[in-house]
Amino acid sequence: MKILIFSGSVMSLFLSSCGLAGGNYACDLRPKSPQCTDWRDLVGPSATQEAVCKTLAATGEGIWKPNEKCTATDSVGGCQVASPVSKQTNWFYPPRTTDSVKAECKSDGTTFVSP
Repeated sequence: MKILIFSGSVMSLFLSSCGLAGGNYACDLRPKSPQCTDWRDLVGPSATQEAVCKTLAATGEGIWKPNEKCTATDSVGGCQVASPVSKQTNWFYPPRTTDSVKAECKSDGTTFVSP
């Protein structure tokens, strides 16, 4: 059995020609949790991210925000991971502290980013 692997640039070109590239999405967990996750320039459909966010919404968390980004205003920082299909950032807000976010990023193997 052959498995085809597309490089990120080839996949991006293919999906952009289908009108599926470049979306920005956010899942805001505030005010219940001091976190908002965003996906920038997501290549492909956002169905998985939307489903997870809406599942969280059922428990009182998670507001799905298509065509939006999480606000950096009042954020103490975020943990970011980039892939060929998107840049995902988990932004954190008080009462979290910059030091606790840096420690979480290190633990997760992600990169700390300032607001």
